[in-house]
Amino acid sequence: MPLSDKTNLLVQKYIRRQFPELEEGLRRYISDELQRIEQSTTSLANASIQVSDNPPSTPVKGMVRYAVSPWDPLGNGFGGLVVYSGNAWVQV
Repeated sequence: MPLSDKTNLLVQKYIRRQFPELEEGLRRYISDELQRIEQSTTSLANASIQVSDNPPSTPVKGMVRYAVSPWDPLGNGFGGLVVYSGNAWVQV
């Protein structure tokens, strides 16, 4: 069963949308700023504790998740806070 934002705190990532035609210099400036905002919010989303029923596709050292079934990051049926040590998930 997929996670629901009705019962779990889920972080929504910001994704840039297409914007209308503008003068090239202004278009470039807005595009660059939106890209920086997107990178910033993505890093905040990755750093936040999130409920997850499957492992992140690219975990990084220090990433914390609240693991729920069917994900079993420790291989022992544990469900709860885990942190990625750089090469494995460990219980918090």
